[in-house]
Amino acid sequence: MNENIIEKQIFTYPILFKLIFRYGNIIVTPILLLYTIPLIYFLSEKLIFVLPLLLNLAIIYFLNRHYFNLYKILPYWIEADNEKLICNQFFLSKREVIIYYSDIESLSGGVFENKLSGIMKICSQNNFVCIGFYQRLNNSGKLATIILSKVKRELYDEVIEKLKSGNKKVKK
Repeated sequence: MNENIIEKQIFTYPILFKLIFRYGNIIVTPILLLYTIPLIYFLSEKLIFVLPLLLNLAIIYFLNRHYFNLYKILPYWIEADNEKLICNQFFLSKREVIIYYSDIESLSGGVFENKLSGIMKICSQNNFVCIGFYQRLNNSGKLATIILSKVKRELYDEVIEKLKSGNKKVKK
């Protein structure tokens, strides 16, 4: 949409959030499993332990499912220049994803949908890939602004309409 020349900029996560997004489930899952063992052991004595056991197993399942989805789409290093995004440092992967602004077909989540938090997803039509980033990314607002200034006019208008409709709800 906008042809302003921008210099190459690199966006990364602070070390604490990088550790949480990479290894959070590796720390939490064993702790939850430690709670699961006594629940299974005492299940034969009191059937009431079925509820916390099922809750514990559900938390383990959904936590790990969320992290495995993050591992696929969350780069820890994003470089933005005038025509593309270069994404690196995916968890346990040396892959590099390049998304040209002209190929972006959808922007969803986070500030793209007028939400205060959540993962922001960018999907490309040419290489059938989606990447995501959280607002905890250093200067994530600046990255979102760069992306919005470079995408197709129709997509830009769609996102702006979501932002306007969200602001109307807040005012009421």
